Amino acid sequence: MDNKRDLLGKIFFAGAVLILLYMFISPISNVIINIDEYWTYTLVNLPFMDGMNVIIHDVHPPLHYLILYLLTPFGLENLYLLKVASIIPYILIMAVAGTKIRNEYGWLTAGLTVFCIGVMSDFFVEFLTIRMYSWGLFFLLMAFIYYGDVRKSWDRRSWMLLTLFTILAAYTQYFFIITGGLIYLALLYEILHENKDRLKAWAKSVAALIVLYIPWAPILAYQVMTQAEEAHESISLKSAIYYITSFAVKSETINFEMIALRIIAVAFLILILVVIYKKRDRYTGVGVMLIYATIAIGILLLMTSFCNVMRIRYLVPVLGIFWFSASIVIGRIEDRRVFIASVILILILSAASVAITFDDIDSRLAFNEKKDAFLESINTNDSVIVFNTDYGYRVLHDDLNKTKQYSLTDTYFYDNGTKVNKNLTDILDSNSGKDVYLVNWAKKDKNKKYEKNFNLDEKYDAGHYKIYLVTS
Repeated sequence: MDNKRDLLGKIFFAGAVLILLYMFISPISNVIINIDEYWTYTLVNLPFMDGMNVIIHDVHPPLHYLILYLLTPFGLENLYLLKVASIIPYILIMAVAGTKIRNEYGWLTAGLTVFCIGVMSDFFVEFLTIRMYSWGLFFLLMAFIYYGDVRKSWDRRSWMLLTLFTILAAYTQYFFIITGGLIYLALLYEILHENKDRLKAWAKSVAALIVLYIPWAPILAYQVMTQAEEAHESISLKSAIYYITSFAVKSETINFEMIALRIIAVAFLILILVVIYKKRDRYTGVGVMLIYATIAIGILLLMTSFCNVMRIRYLVPVLGIFWFSASIVIGRIEDRRVFIASVILILILSAASVAITFDDIDSRLAFNEKKDAFLESINTNDSVIVFNTDYGYRVLHDDLNKTKQYSLTDTYFYDNGTKVNKNLTDILDSNSGKDVYLVNWAKKDKNKKYEKNFNLDEKYDAGHYKIYLVTS
């Protein structure tokens, strides 16, 4: 039985190796697939101190950008290299799975962990996105692993590594602080109920985290204050239902196939929870429930601080912890029929996730093709581009390099060819006879005035921004 499970685990691990290899040749390994990637790409190509200044005025901590700046000797303009930087965490997770996880839980848990983290939900796309979520996945997964080691041995090394990976996660993305904090609360609960003599060690670890985060705390406070006046989104019932099964199904589409997949995902979740309950396994129970506690707390915090609501990418690290925990549970199932059922459910969910991911990639590439065609059509000497935010400049400046460009704000490091002029009427008057396009970042309330005060002919809608031909 154990030999067969080891073999199955090795097959899953081999599948993860194939997933890793495909990442390097995927169609999205050399193209920018979302707005935030443009932001990261342009930021890390600024001089270091200019980049740090931009980070301070943004809504993220600095660690991910510092990691990318370390690649400077290799050329940050190399988009493929920056994509590879997001694949590195998956390689590190595979290394940990092939050693530490395999030694402690066996090949089945090791193989299932890396396979599911490669294909389920939004994992694959995030490993090929120049953002911080794959790094956060590695840091928080390691924190959870060493949380388990602390519970088993309470040794100094485990405490130090738990502290280290938790602070790295906190410096990667603010949302990850929620999951890290919940891990520490779970540990505190166990200490207060069963190991009160360990409270001092817990307090030392928490104190170390606070001390290590103090240098960045004033900047975090500043970033929250600058976002206080922005519009905040609300959570919908549809979104709430979506996040219940987000560990496996990332599509928000409502149709028969998606409903069926969500039912299968819920069935898998119930199976895992029942086994955890029967085994009285608190560690994996914490790993599963971290998702929903993170979502609940995250929604409340985001709705009262930064100007957005939950995004599936914020959950990538805690979803990785879920699949590690679920893989441990499956490895401990003794009933042959239940074990087979769990594997079948994983195969169904993984196949569906792969199909959804490929559809997602195709739609992103189609979006890029349509966008590139439009930008090429207006990228001429007769076009004038006006950006009303620095975000628009960062996203479109290079693709519109033949045009004359203006910015209505002076909050960024524009190149010498871009003029700052806060008066759109003046820009129109000085460029009579040319086509003047306004790149309007409509999600900012203060930018909606342009739609009211000028005659705008919408030419392109990218979701986050619209491009208008200004007719007067």
